[in-house]
Amino acid sequence: MNPFSNQNIQKLPGSAERLVATTNLLALLFAALALLLGAINAYTFGFQWLFLLFAAITLTELGVIFLNRKGMHRAGRLLFCLVPTLLTMVITLFDKIVLPEQGYVTYFDSRYFLLVTTVFPAIVFDWPEWKYIVVCLAFTFLCIVFFDPIHNLLGLGYYQQGYNIPTYYHVNHIVFIAFLALLIAVFVLKWRDHQITQKLIEAMAEQEKSARALKDRNRRLEQLTHEMESQQEELVQQQEELRASYEMLEHANRMIGEQRKKLHQYNTELERLVKEKSEELVHTNEELVKTNNELRQFSFTVSHNLRGPVARLLGLANLMKHARKPEDIHELSGYIHKSATELDNILRDLSAIIDIRNDLYRVKEKIFLREEVERILQLMNVKPDPETIEINFNEAPYVYAIRPMVHSVLYNLISNAFKYRSPDHPLKVIIRSYLQPVAGKIMVEVADNGLGIDLKTQGQNIFKLYKRFHHHVPGKGLGLYLVKSQMDIMGGKVEVKSEPGLGTAFRLLFPVPADVDKQYFFENEAAQLYYDANINNTVIVWKRNVTSAEYRKVFEVVYETLKTYNTPGWIADLRNQGVIQPEDQQWFIENVLKAAAHNGLKRIGAVGFADPVRKDYYQRMQKITAELGIELRVFDTIEAAVAWMIQFDLQKN
Repeated sequence: MNPFSNQNIQKLPGSAERLVATTNLLALLFAALALLLGAINAYTFGFQWLFLLFAAITLTELGVIFLNRKGMHRAGRLLFCLVPTLLTMVITLFDKIVLPEQGYVTYFDSRYFLLVTTVFPAIVFDWPEWKYIVVCLAFTFLCIVFFDPIHNLLGLGYYQQGYNIPTYYHVNHIVFIAFLALLIAVFVLKWRDHQITQKLIEAMAEQEKSARALKDRNRRLEQLTHEMESQQEELVQQQEELRASYEMLEHANRMIGEQRKKLHQYNTELERLVKEKSEELVHTNEELVKTNNELRQFSFTVSHNLRGPVARLLGLANLMKHARKPEDIHELSGYIHKSATELDNILRDLSAIIDIRNDLYRVKEKIFLREEVERILQLMNVKPDPETIEINFNEAPYVYAIRPMVHSVLYNLISNAFKYRSPDHPLKVIIRSYLQPVAGKIMVEVADNGLGIDLKTQGQNIFKLYKRFHHHVPGKGLGLYLVKSQMDIMGGKVEVKSEPGLGTAFRLLFPVPADVDKQYFFENEAAQLYYDANINNTVIVWKRNVTSAEYRKVFEVVYETLKTYNTPGWIADLRNQGVIQPEDQQWFIENVLKAAAHNGLKRIGAVGFADPVRKDYYQRMQKITAELGIELRVFDTIEAAVAWMIQFDLQKN
């Protein structure tokens, strides 16, 4: 028997059908539960009156299902709500008659079961059936109210049984209040449920209306579809004709798209080239303007500085023609020598300026500032007294720059600090460096407490050629000009702060260049040379088998770099070099290797030197390098050789 698929139930309205199905489900569960409890009781205590009672409950719940299936839905639901209340009263009375020894607990728990039955009407009846809800709740209310009177009428009252708790009747108040609370909850719940159900019904009605409208539209659409089908045949032929045209058009569009893509790439490349050339032109124009201004200044300087010595030489030479006495000739010769010496000094200064502007070596080295300053102090014959010189390069111990220029800049600033010291107090020079992460620069500061410069009146002249601000000590006015020129060449800046009597502070801003590990300075078809500033090494990469002339040409360039930069090591990639003839090997050892060792070469990292084709050359080099105190290592890759060189740089740090 399936309590949920009855034909009569399906004919009910949606909400009633749901409530009847819920009633059947609960009745079936209660019947199964009563049957199970009866079986357990019979198994434990034998067939007593309780088994018959549970059997009656089971039959009653099945009767609820039977009535619902027969179409007597309200009778079935009323039976479902009233029977539990009635059975609770019967069980509690019968239990006190048959088993009086169970105590006073049944006077209380029976009331709780009665309260539970208050919920059943709300579960199985809808709001329009409120009369049946009222009947069920009224029956439960009467059972609660007349609970004690019925017991007393049958001689089973609480106090009649000998119990004497004085507050027993207080339980009636609590149960009554609980009943009212449940009653209110039941009515509120059903009222809210009814409202929600009505809204759902309205929504379903609206949905049904929309469905009907949709059916009408579908019917109209079917008519239109039929008409379109009649037109479809006419369009098929047109589509075939259009397809051929479309294929031709698609092919043309594809070609146009490809041409457009190529044109876009060409325009992009052209814009990039135009931008690069524009930037180059702007840079070149700036350099030309700068060079033109410097040439004007240089021309003025040459005409101004050479005019005096040349005029004096001409005058002295004219006097020499008319001199007759030996002492006059000797005196004029002294003046001529003095003027010639002055002219020679001027020419040397101008030559230094020209050398700076035409510097061929622009490779940036990793320069440790403390070593450079100590070398300068040694040249100046100055002992680094902490009371006089404070040195702090902890934050930025090195810069990447052109070593001779860094040496010249620091030498000029440090020597000026000593030269223009104040006679009023002991000299204090501070040399320090620190990072500027945002600007991507390293700041090197040289500050002193010397005489200082009046920047208000001399600020525009401080870096000009032959400008001097203190004349009580000898000087040429060339040092600060060289400082500014060399910092410009290295891509840096120089700033100055000074006050008369308080001192001067020069700040050198060195950029942090990119790709310092590969600074190419020579390349031809045979080899490629670059300088790795991270390890202060020259790297030689041979591209192919080389001739004797190519081999010697490359190492002549290498030798010049060793003399210029005094690198402690070099790395040579010999994998593509080929075989070197014995006479070229001997030339390399005598003219390059020994001179390199004299200039400070300590390590050689050779890649591919262990190849059997170079066995004799390798054994020969092992012997010669050991005699010269040069450490020779063989590696499989340039990266491995670089890693070996780095460890010496770390030890130096």
